[in-house]
Amino acid sequence: MKDRNRRHFVTQHMTTVVLVLMALITLIAVWSPLQALLEFDQQLVARGQWWRPFSAWLTQLNLRHWVLNQWGLVVMAVLLPSRLSKAHWSAFAIIWLFTSLALWRSEYERYVGLSGVLYGWLVYAAYVSPFYGRWVKSVFIALMSVKVLSENGWFSLPGADWVGEFIQAPVAHESHLWGLLSGLVVLSAQWIAQRYRGKHEHLDW
Repeated sequence: MKDRNRRHFVTQHMTTVVLVLMALITLIAVWSPLQALLEFDQQLVARGQWWRPFSAWLTQLNLRHWVLNQWGLVVMAVLLPSRLSKAHWSAFAIIWLFTSLALWRSEYERYVGLSGVLYGWLVYAAYVSPFYGRWVKSVFIALMSVKVLSENGWFSLPGADWVGEFIQAPVAHESHLWGLLSGLVVLSAQWIAQRYRGKHEHLDW
C-alpha cells in the first residue's frame, strides 16, 4: 500500500520530482572529481569521450554558480503543471540534444554550467504553461530573448557583467543563445504541427 501511494505521489508530481532531482544532481556535480568526469573538454571529446557535450550542463563551477542556476529551475516550477505529457518531456529532451550538439561543434575548449540549456527550457516552459495568458508568456519570452541577444553583442544593456563577477569566472554567453534558439525552434515546430493537425481535423469534419 505504501509503495502504491509513493508511486502515485511521484506520478502526480512528476515535474516537481524531476526539477528537485536536477537541482540535487547539479549540486553533487560541483564536486571536483565528478565535474572532471562530466564537464565539456574539447580535447577529451576528440579522444572519444563523446558524452561530455551532453553531460556538461549538469556540472557547476562552484556553489555560487549552482545557486545562480537554481533560479531557472524555480521559474520552471512556477510555470509548469505538476504533470506533463510525453510530448512535453520529449520537447525538453530535444532542446537538450540541440544545445548539446551546438556545444559539441563550438569553439569552446571547456564548458560547465546548466544555463545554456536552461534558457531553452525556460522558453518552452513559458510557451506550454497553463497558468498564464498569451501576453504574459509573450512578454516573458521577449524579455529572455532581449537579455540573451544583448549578452551576445546585438545591443548593450547596463549591468550585464555582474554574473561573471558573482561566479568569479567568464560567462559563456554564446551557450545561452544556443539554448534560446533551440527552445524557439522546438516550440515553433510544435506550433506548426498543431496548426497543421487542426487544419486537417477541420477538413475531415
